[in-house]
Amino acid sequence: MVEPIVFIGDSITEQWGFHRAETFAAYGLIPRGGSGQTARWITMRFRRDLEETGARGVHLLCGVNDIGRNEGFFVPADEIARTIAGMLDEARAMGVKAWVGSIMPAARIPWNPEVRDAPAMIMAVNTWLREHAHEHGATYIDYFSILADSSGALRKAYGTDGLHLSRAGYAAIEPLMLSSLGRGPTGTEAVVTPAPSPWRRRAVGFVIAAAMLAAIAALVLASR
Repeated sequence: MVEPIVFIGDSITEQWGFHRAETFAAYGLIPRGGSGQTARWITMRFRRDLEETGARGVHLLCGVNDIGRNEGFFVPADEIARTIAGMLDEARAMGVKAWVGSIMPAARIPWNPEVRDAPAMIMAVNTWLREHAHEHGATYIDYFSILADSSGALRKAYGTDGLHLSRAGYAAIEPLMLSSLGRGPTGTEAVVTPAPSPWRRRAVGFVIAAAMLAAIAALVLASR
């Protein structure tokens, strides 16, 4: 019997379980999404969701509602990352295997036009997760690269409002999800890394350039 994997997250997860219910039923996946919930709110039910479902695996996907300031205040990207990492650590302590999905691309937050740095915040959290998830016992799954256009926004064909996914959007990322979880047609576990999008190539270039400038600045200060 296939051990269940619980999907914990916000409305992205909630709608995933609704729009692709047949996939969840076929592969032993349990949706536990909560519309509008921030990562901090999700921490309050994280252990309960694991215990109630009896899942030995968890797919965690959250953070965009923190960026959207759903609790009424700004939350830095590093704090969002730390909150997600704390849940991954809790899963590891419980002996539960963990996967963490990238925040989905978005040029803006539909319900909060005051947030003007959503793409940069999303990139910052995703970069941290990509580089550090393994340190917290989790596998990172890069949905962003499949869904983003050249500007880093969600492709129109894959979304409904610029942030939430359509049925086509969920269908586009499901092969990667199933392969990463080891629930694809072959039953073997393999993390598939999509070909880098133009947005991702530019983002990597930006990070490298910033690191070089920081190194140069450090050398200048050291020589004084």
